[in-house]
Amino acid sequence: MRILLVDDNEAMVELSATFLERELDDVETATHTDPGSALDELVGGEYDCIVSDYDMPGMDGLELLTAARERGIELPFVLFTGKGSEEIASRAISAGVDEYLQKGGPEEYPVLANKVSNLVEKYWAETHMRRGFLAIESAEEGIGIIDGDGVYQYLNEAYAALYDRDRTELIGEHWAILYPDDEARRFHDEILPQLEAEGSWRGFSTGLTKGGEPVPERLVLTQMDDGGHVCIVRELTEIDTLRAEVELKDRVLDAVDVGIAAIDPSLPDDPVVYLNEAFETLTGYDAESVTGRNCRFLYGPETDPEAVAEIRAAVEAGELISTEIRTYDADGEPFRNRLDVRPIRDDDGAVEFFVGFHRPVDADDAPPS
Repeated sequence: MRILLVDDNEAMVELSATFLERELDDVETATHTDPGSALDELVGGEYDCIVSDYDMPGMDGLELLTAARERGIELPFVLFTGKGSEEIASRAISAGVDEYLQKGGPEEYPVLANKVSNLVEKYWAETHMRRGFLAIESAEEGIGIIDGDGVYQYLNEAYAALYDRDRTELIGEHWAILYPDDEARRFHDEILPQLEAEGSWRGFSTGLTKGGEPVPERLVLTQMDDGGHVCIVRELTEIDTLRAEVELKDRVLDAVDVGIAAIDPSLPDDPVVYLNEAFETLTGYDAESVTGRNCRFLYGPETDPEAVAEIRAAVEAGELISTEIRTYDADGEPFRNRLDVRPIRDDDGAVEFFVGFHRPVDADDAPPS
């Protein structure tokens, strides 16, 4: 920390500097006997605290403080004076002095050092907080703070502008004001429970402007200790929009009760490149253990080789096939599987993927053996 000391008594100001350097770790001091030159030094220098005498020729300590504040210097200011009185103390408080301390013997210097240290730490913390706040205010991303009841406590201009609103309209309002009813239900049913369980959530959502226009958005939520959360939002780019569409399709596919697995015939051995949650539930295999493998892992000793050959022939010909086949789950238990395999073609008609739809056959529905 860098401390500027001002006292017209040269011996006294040097003594103060010596004691502060002795009492405090990692401190630098600069001394001035002329308040005017000290003020010039403050304008161009980088200091963390000012310690000034009161009674000085040309400019007393409170006048130095006033002049510094007029120049935008908001450093902590300690009035360290040998001329103490209730009147001076009252004036010091009115002028905005951070600490007022009367000079005495050597026993006063530890007190002075402690006050300076506390003021500097507070000043540093406030400076970091101020800089962080300015960064938040100037950020391109919308940043908001929502309390445990879902009410906006703070948001920057970028957040409000994304929804074509002024932030005064949103402070004190529930977040649901910015979302259509179906999206608000999704937050309640899916997103907020995941946020509470995992501490964060990131994904895509759709808000509403003041005029009711949809706002496709990328959203990051972070849980806070008090039950509220920090929300960072940005309008989707074209790439983000595509990702959001993919995420929506994934949610739809996961919602159906049909096991779905896609294979890529352009890769060696026709590996699985996608599967939905219903496929995992049906077979007991998770995505990590299945992705990159050929679907033959579903076959077992009682699987009909003719049905396997029929499926293979249809895939090689790029044709749709519907059949029933005995398959096996991850525990090795067999089940009858009603399987539809459909080719997915590009704009030129070439097969890009095959998608298999897997449905278990109930005993009542099974054909006679």
